[in-house]
Amino acid sequence: MQAGYSRDVFSSGFDTKFLCNYCGNILRDPVQSYCGHRFCRACIQGLVSSGDQRVQCLQCLSEGNADEEYSFINQDQIFPDMAVKREMSSIESKCVNPGCSWKGNFKHYEAHFKECKYQASPCTQCGNLITASKLNDHMKNECQMRRVKCKYCSAEVVQQDLETTHQNECPKFPLKCDSCGKKKIPREKMQQHIDKECANQKIQCPVPACEKVDRNKFQHHVEQKPGLHIVHNMEQVNVLSEKVEQIVAHLGNNESANNVGLITELRNKVQEQEQAIRTIMTTGGGGGGSGSVAGADVGNMMQKFQALEIKTGTYEGIVTTLHREIERCITAIENMERQRQQEKEQVNNDAERIKQLEAKLHMKEVIIAEHALKISNLETTVYDGNLMWRIPEWTKKRREAVSGQCTSIYSTAFYTSRSGYKMCVRLYPNGDGMGKGTHVSIFFVIMRGNYDALLGWPFGHRVIFRMIDQGQNGNHLIDSFRPDPSSTSFKRPTSEMNIASGCPLFMPLSKLDDPSVSYVKDDVMYVNVCLDISEGRRNPALDPGTGPDRSLKSK
Repeated sequence: MQAGYSRDVFSSGFDTKFLCNYCGNILRDPVQSYCGHRFCRACIQGLVSSGDQRVQCLQCLSEGNADEEYSFINQDQIFPDMAVKREMSSIESKCVNPGCSWKGNFKHYEAHFKECKYQASPCTQCGNLITASKLNDHMKNECQMRRVKCKYCSAEVVQQDLETTHQNECPKFPLKCDSCGKKKIPREKMQQHIDKECANQKIQCPVPACEKVDRNKFQHHVEQKPGLHIVHNMEQVNVLSEKVEQIVAHLGNNESANNVGLITELRNKVQEQEQAIRTIMTTGGGGGGSGSVAGADVGNMMQKFQALEIKTGTYEGIVTTLHREIERCITAIENMERQRQQEKEQVNNDAERIKQLEAKLHMKEVIIAEHALKISNLETTVYDGNLMWRIPEWTKKRREAVSGQCTSIYSTAFYTSRSGYKMCVRLYPNGDGMGKGTHVSIFFVIMRGNYDALLGWPFGHRVIFRMIDQGQNGNHLIDSFRPDPSSTSFKRPTSEMNIASGCPLFMPLSKLDDPSVSYVKDDVMYVNVCLDISEGRRNPALDPGTGPDRSLKSK
C-alpha cells in the first residue's frame, strides 16, 4: 500500500484536516485513531507493525499530550474516517503528472491516475522514472542501459559501455600504428602488422652476427653483405639436406614412387644450390673480372629472392583473407547461438507464463463451480420448514455406503423462515449405529445461521420424516421425534453444525425390495422433512405478542 497523495492534487486549496499526521500528504484511505488524529491507512499500519510494543501519535506528542493514555495507537482502536472521505470526494482536483490536463472531483482521481498516460513508470533497464508515452522511445533510443550492436564487431553491449570499456576491448576497433602511422588497423591485426608489415619496425637478421635493422632497409642490408648471408644460407641448405636424407632413410619403401621421386628431385635441387653457392664463393675470392661475375650471380639470386618474397606475400594475403572469412563465420555462429539462447529463454518464460495462466484459470473454474453450487443451493432452498429432498442415483449411493467409501449424504440447507433456524438432513443409505446394515437411518441437523442471536434456544419444534411412496398407493413411511431440550444437538450452534439427532431405525432395508411400495423409482428417492411450527419456541425478538415492547417511539 502507498502513503498519501501529493498536496498538489487539490487545485483550489484544502483544509489541513485532510493531511496525514505521519507522512504530511493528502490522506489516502483515511482512518482515525482513538486520539482523534487522522492518518493514511498504510501509514498507521506501518506504525503499529514497526515492532515497537507501544507507538505514540506524533501529533499528540507535539501537542504536549504524551502522558495521556489515548496518545498510544492500538490496532483495535483504528477506525475508517468515512466523513472526511466523503468531504474529500467532492473537492475539485487535478492530475499531478506533468503534461496531464485532467481535472475533476477527487472521487474520480484514483481511477484516472491508474490509467493516466503521463504517469511516470520505472524503466526496466535503467530504473529511471519515465512517462508512459515516452517510455518506449526512451528504452529504444535514449536509455544508457539498452543493448546495442557494435558497428565494428557486431557484438551486443550496453550503451554506456560502448564508448568506454568495449572500445578498449573490441577486436575489430580500428587503431593507428604509432611507428609507421598507418590507420584503420583492426585491434586483432595490430600485432600481425607490427610483426610482419610495419616498415619502421626493427627486425632481427637471420644471420646471428648481424644487428637489428628496419624492415624497409632489410634488402639494402643484404645487398651490402652478400657473402655473409650466402654463407648463412649455405649452412641452412646443408641442414635442410641432412633432414631430407633422414626423412628418405626413414620412409624407405613405405611411401609411393611419386613421393620418393619428389624427395629425390628436391635433394638434387639442394645439391645444385650448394654447387652454385660454392662457385660464387670461389669466384668471389678472385680478381675484379671474376668479382663482377659473382656480383651478377648474386644479383640473379637476389631477383629470385625477391620473386620468392612476392609469392610469399601473395600466399600471406590469401591466408589473411581466409582468416578474416573464418572470423566472420565464427562471429555469425556466435550471434546465432546468442539469438538461439535468447529464443530459448523466451520459450521458457512463455512456458512459465502459460503455467501461471493455467493456474489462474483453474482457480477461476473453481470459483465458478462454487458460485454455480451456491446458485443451485439458493434455487432449491426453502424457507417454510418443509423440505422435499430428491436423492438421485440411489443405487450408486447405496453401493458406496456399503463399501464404506461414502457412508452418509447431506441435503441442502433449509430454513423455518428467512430469518429463522437453519437446518439440514443427514441420511445413511446403509444405516448407522444400531441400524447399520439393516435400516436406512435419517438424522436432523441444526446448523449455524445468520439470525441465531434473535432465535429462541434450545430448538423445540417437532420434526417429521416421510419416505415418499412414488407408487399409486401412496403408502408413505412416516416417523417423527420431539427435541430433547437438554441435548446439545438442539442448543445454539457454536460450530458450523451441531451433532445430528434422529431415527437410526427409520426404514428397514428390506422394504426397498418390497414390490407393493415404490420408495425408489427410476433410481430416485424422495424424502420429506417438515417441522411442526405450531409447537416449540417462538422467536421472542420478532414476535410482538411476547417479550418486552421494543417498538420505536417518535420524539
